[in-house]
Amino acid sequence: MEEKKLNNQESLELITMMINKTKRQLHIGEGNLLLWWGYVSAIVGLLVGASLLLTGGHPMCNLLWFLIWIVGGIGMFFILRKDKGRIEKEPSTYVDRLTSNLWCTIGWLFALGTLMSIGFQFYGKDTWVLMLVFAFLLAGFGASMQGFIFREKSMVAGGAFSMVAGTFVLCCVLAHVKLGVMWVIPLFVLCFVATMIIPGHVLNAKAKKQC
Repeated sequence: MEEKKLNNQESLELITMMINKTKRQLHIGEGNLLLWWGYVSAIVGLLVGASLLLTGGHPMCNLLWFLIWIVGGIGMFFILRKDKGRIEKEPSTYVDRLTSNLWCTIGWLFALGTLMSIGFQFYGKDTWVLMLVFAFLLAGFGASMQGFIFREKSMVAGGAFSMVAGTFVLCCVLAHVKLGVMWVIPLFVLCFVATMIIPGHVLNAKAKKQC
């Protein structure tokens, strides 16, 4: 059976339909996920900063960063299970798979960076600053790309701010400028407020209007 070829107008309408369908699901569930990861990351960042100041910069305080993965992962499981019933059971679209693969790729990069940093630690080399730079650049990139796909300005702006901040931190590392706790941690928290907390509240507000 010969497949029907779509003209430009029909192709545009199909893409718009997929984006709108996925965007609606994003409004329903993604706002809660963004808020969860944003608040967990910000709170853990403040906890790490306070611990470093109280202990005079003891390197073991950096182990607290793993709380983001542990607490965040557990919370995400319950959020997804709770929101599953509110999302329409429709076949996933290309846009759904695109955004899912985007964040999966970013997650694997974070995991790979963590394993490499652990490996270098065994040889007495501290490369954990890589994960700090990743937090700024990768989270910002993911938020911006998803914002562009769904035409959500708050995500685009927040992601762009985080990428600019990450580039600045990277330049400081390359120029051997000391990353002071008093400014790096607040910048880290501010970036997650911009990339996840603010967009999360925006998406939830839009979801309520649609109900």
